Amino acid sequence: MCLWVITQGTTATHAQSPLPTAVGQQAVTDAAAQQEREKQRQLSVQPRKEEAEAVQASQVSEDLGSLQILREKPELPFFRLRSDQSYNWLSNANYAKSSANVVAAWQTISSLESAWAPTFSTMPEYEKFFPEAGVRASFFNYFQQEELSQNNNSSGLYDIGLVQDFVLVNLFLRGTKQVTDELSVGLSFDANGYFYLNSPDERAAADQVNQPTNFLNEYAFAYTANYFHPLTDRQAISLGWRASYVFATPSYFSRTDNSLTGTYFVNLSDQISLTPFASYRLAYYTEGGEYWQDTGLPTSYPNGFYRRLDQQYTLGLGLNFQLSPELSTGLNFNYSKSDSTSRIAETGDFVNLTAGANWSMTYKFSEKEFVVTTPSDCLGPYVRTDLGFGMVNNLSSSQSLSGSVLPGVTGTLSNPSLSINPGVRFDVAPGYNFNDWLGAEFSAGILYNGLDHLNGNGSITMDASSTVADVGGGGISLSGRYLQVPALVSAVFRWPGKGRWKPYLSTGFGLAYSQLQITQVGSYQTSDQMAQQFSPAFSVGSGFLWQISDMADFDLVYKLLGLVNPGYSNFHPGVPISNSFQFGINVRF
Repeated sequence: MCLWVITQGTTATHAQSPLPTAVGQQAVTDAAAQQEREKQRQLSVQPRKEEAEAVQASQVSEDLGSLQILREKPELPFFRLRSDQSYNWLSNANYAKSSANVVAAWQTISSLESAWAPTFSTMPEYEKFFPEAGVRASFFNYFQQEELSQNNNSSGLYDIGLVQDFVLVNLFLRGTKQVTDELSVGLSFDANGYFYLNSPDERAAADQVNQPTNFLNEYAFAYTANYFHPLTDRQAISLGWRASYVFATPSYFSRTDNSLTGTYFVNLSDQISLTPFASYRLAYYTEGGEYWQDTGLPTSYPNGFYRRLDQQYTLGLGLNFQLSPELSTGLNFNYSKSDSTSRIAETGDFVNLTAGANWSMTYKFSEKEFVVTTPSDCLGPYVRTDLGFGMVNNLSSSQSLSGSVLPGVTGTLSNPSLSINPGVRFDVAPGYNFNDWLGAEFSAGILYNGLDHLNGNGSITMDASSTVADVGGGGISLSGRYLQVPALVSAVFRWPGKGRWKPYLSTGFGLAYSQLQITQVGSYQTSDQMAQQFSPAFSVGSGFLWQISDMADFDLVYKLLGLVNPGYSNFHPGVPISNSFQFGINVRF
């Protein structure tokens, strides 16, 4: 997740180098643990559920007398929106052992989360399976820094507000199975993306010129087990275990991360609860080969991750106020101590005291918004609209080009490759369902992506100037756009049955218009020329619909789009492939 910045020099100068961004990893770990404890607390304050009604009665026509028909009462899905914020004072904001780097500061974490948690009452054996998918964006800000214990901050080297502010974007998929009334187990996948909140110029002002523009992104696979046991109407205990495997991109390190947390819940009143807890975390880091290749340093150089073992103990107390079913606030006090085999001064061995306040607001769109009296057969015409993210694989070729290499670019270039930034995709698809499992649709959409980099070997000249740029090694940066407009006819195969949850597959063929425009190469402007092409195209997709009314469904889908042999000037990248993840709504008529 976070990159330990290596500076050339001796150990003595190393201590005065910019602080590592690795503190972000510990900050996120602490925040995630707090979120998990909050989930357990909400469970403890919920009133005990009465035995759910298995059936509901519906009165029939008067000529049949007082006869009533009993039918299964449907389970309802919900969509969750959550906003929360915490304000913390940290006695050791850098999680450092060295007194030169121990800084006390205030931290605020502001988060927005949206998640979807459907039910599976229509599928036997899945009544107690609870999946959810969602996205959470958290903004970590540091401010009101206290001075270091040593007088070595005159140049602002440790201005943590400039060094450590960052954004975390968390995409998660989770599935929990309730084994008994008190025990549940689950599997989860989390993709974490990290980005600075400040610009390179702002970091350079605090002498942070060696800081990376991004953290290392992380991907975590985890198994969880939670035991929750009510002691009385107002007291309960919880024991939670989480075992995960985490790897980072680039592969500078991977780790196994395990934690065990015990919590005691005391509801002092209907609105006030007290939650003392204790937790133990054990994390083992391994170093990835790409680290040494990128830095050129000997493998004996300490990077803070090589075969590193961390043990962290945390004791804490929370006082929470449930102001309404949707809104809560609270105070928290935590003491953490970490012991590590790491050979660096920061983020391994540390002691930290945290005191703070928090609030959260959660709203669930359920029952009234999602009630469906009877699932329909979903036959007849429909229109679906989807919006989401689109990622294009590198446009690569084994050609040796000369003359017009790319739009607005001439020269000689062998093995050209264009890397594309993530973008957006929007689709509109009218269709018709012939029966319970088969439909056909015509879909038209647009994918917009920005250009990132040009790789290959050779030299190029921009049409708008006589500047010659060499391409090789790390390549050269690009600005511009890559546009795709597909028009496809597809067959759609749906899971049969009258359940609200309907997985489906689709495959289609048609044409696509594409356009490649380069506006800048490196620091040099081009003539803004573009190349455009009509090409055969194909698509495959997989997703599911969730019926929310007699006329509308939610839609979550993955789509793969391929263009067959388009050409842009003399550049022919074969079959460009785009991967899209979209969310939308399907309206039936």
